[in-house]
Amino acid sequence: MENTNLTHSFSSIKMYENCPKRYYHQRITKEVQDTGSDATIYGERVHEALEHRLDKKVELPSESKTYEPLCKSIEGLGGTLQVEQKLTLSENLTPTTWWEKDAWLRSILDVLIIFEDEAIVMDWKTGKRRPDFSQLEMFALQVFSHYPNIKKVKSTFVWLKDLSLDSHTYNRLDADDLWVKLLSKTERINQSLTNNNWPPKPSGLCRFCPAKNICEFSLN
Repeated sequence: MENTNLTHSFSSIKMYENCPKRYYHQRITKEVQDTGSDATIYGERVHEALEHRLDKKVELPSESKTYEPLCKSIEGLGGTLQVEQKLTLSENLTPTTWWEKDAWLRSILDVLIIFEDEAIVMDWKTGKRRPDFSQLEMFALQVFSHYPNIKKVKSTFVWLKDLSLDSHTYNRLDADDLWVKLLSKTERINQSLTNNNWPPKPSGLCRFCPAKNICEFSLN
């Protein structure tokens, strides 16, 4: 199979790691779609409210009012504040744009604050606290690739239910090792595509899978 059109994001790589067979049905044949759940719809609504608050000073709706102090604290950090930044890299790891034909790795940064040679990235989380630091690593790599002057990136998950944080600081000197780790993951997907090998991984996630009705391995 050809693999020139494969594109990646944190969520798509995570999908493959959780179950290559779901990845195949959802992203290769595209015979199923993930229509979301009440939890994901709520999360999208909160993300949008925080985006409008920080970007356009739109008052938070009642269900998100509790996050006003958080927004004010972010505004007080200084630097150049950007929200919902779409950062995209080509396969040769150079910046491109979201819909260009050479788009290969896409990330959306909920909050990006640029200082002289440092940056802060924040990612809103409305679900249970289950940090996967590979997402923070990907965000740092995107910033290093798009902002050559940045030497240090502090990436943070903001768990909105209790306003707890999980953070890690990455230095530009870390980038090569982080790329090796990330590229090993995308290469596994390439190999599945080349060999047409998409092994199932039945688990408790099956009941949320949009392919559960066509998968003989599904644990419903």
